[in-house]
Amino acid sequence: MHGTNPYAQAGWFNPQNPNTINNQTWGISAASGPSIFGALPYPSSQKSLPTILTFHYVCLNPDVMNCTITGPTSIPYLEVGTVAAAHGTRTVFRRPDGQAMAAIEWGRSPIVEISSVLPRQPVSHWLRLSADRAHRAMSVNGKEFMWVARDNCFCLFAFGELTKGPLVRIFGAHGAITLEITTEAFHLGVLEAAIVAAVVFQSGRTLD
Repeated sequence: MHGTNPYAQAGWFNPQNPNTINNQTWGISAASGPSIFGALPYPSSQKSLPTILTFHYVCLNPDVMNCTITGPTSIPYLEVGTVAAAHGTRTVFRRPDGQAMAAIEWGRSPIVEISSVLPRQPVSHWLRLSADRAHRAMSVNGKEFMWVARDNCFCLFAFGELTKGPLVRIFGAHGAITLEITTEAFHLGVLEAAIVAAVVFQSGRTLD
C-alpha cells in the first residue's frame, strides 16, 4: 500500500490515528459455489446470497496502482495497470477478457471514466469534497452517496443516512486492500464505482 496518509491525500480531515490499520472483519464473505463470471456475486435466484461481498486488491506492485483485484470466490476479477501517458500516467482497470472497465488519467487535475457508469470527468467533480472537508459526495445511477473516513476505513453511506451501517468499506491490512460491499449496494450498481474509488483513495495522489 502507498506509504502516504490516504486520508490527507484524499483531502478530508481524519481525527483518528491515520497510521492505524483496521483489520477487523465485517460481515460474511461469499461461500464457495458457482458465480457469475467466476468472481461476481451469486445469481439472485439463490437463497444463500451472502450479506457482504468481499473483494481484495492483491499483488500490489508496488502499490494499488498496479495490482490484481479478486472477487468473492478469490478468482481474479480485474487487473489494474498504470503506464506513462502524454500528460502524466494512466491507470486502466481491465477485465479478464482484456476489456477496459475504467480508466484514470493522473495529472494536475485527475480525470476518471467508468464504462456504462460514469462519463469522462475530473475526479474532483465525481468525488466532491464537502465544504467542511468531512466527506466526499458521489452520484451513481442518479442516487447520491457519501464517502466518510471512519475507524481507519473509507465508508460509503447513502446520502444523509450516516446512522445506518455503511454500504461499502475500504481498508488495508496484511499487505493488501479489502473492499467489502453489501448486496444492497451491489444491486444499486455501486460496485464498479466503489472499486475505482478505492484506487483513487489509496493512490496517494492529490485529488483537488
